[in-house]
Amino acid sequence: MTAGHDASSEARALYRAGADQADFDFARGVPALLAADNAECVFLAGRDWREFDYARGLDRLIALGSAEFIHKAGIFWKRFDYARGCRALFDLADPEYVYRAGRFWREFDHAGAIALFSALGLPRYLYYAGKEWKRFDYEKGFDALVALGSAEFIFYAGAHWPVFDYREGFERLLRAREAEFIYKAGTLWREFDFARAWAVLETLVIEGAEWRGRAFTHPRWRDALRRIWRDAAAQFDFS
Repeated sequence: MTAGHDASSEARALYRAGADQADFDFARGVPALLAADNAECVFLAGRDWREFDYARGLDRLIALGSAEFIHKAGIFWKRFDYARGCRALFDLADPEYVYRAGRFWREFDHAGAIALFSALGLPRYLYYAGKEWKRFDYEKGFDALVALGSAEFIFYAGAHWPVFDYREGFERLLRAREAEFIYKAGTLWREFDFARAWAVLETLVIEGAEWRGRAFTHPRWRDALRRIWRDAAAQFDFS
């Protein structure tokens, strides 16, 4: 058995003792647990022990670099320094737990998280933040998403965000020239210029073939194409 495994087992035994024993000596147990290299047990003790040093507990989670348990502590601990927890998560730059904290913490620096996702080049997390967070600056989030230029997540945002700039989003989507997401936006966006989108799909001769084919059978696209062709034919009606 390795020394690391021994230390982990000792930390778990100490945590269970503090959770189960009515006569547990917290004055000695808290420092002993915080000295162990086990972020999970530090989190569990903060959640379950009758007595705990929450400031030093957060210090220890930060020192151990545990984004997961900093995030969980912010949800389950009775006392938690949200400003310090945010700074720690941002410093660790783990986007998954930054996103989760923005969704579940009572206090959170949402603007700072948008800036972090932007700096890390992560349109996926910008999109999910706009979809799932209770607080989200859609103007800043949209600007960050468009600047990253991901056709996939511009499409998803247009389909699922409650606030979206369809005019600018459409322009950026066309510039990306990704046929799949131009087609999909036409199926779900509330506002969409089918004529311009179709013109771009026609220029994407090979990569757009599948999506032009799908457009012929999708109700929204099919109706739009009929209007496009009817308007085009009317231009050459010399009767």
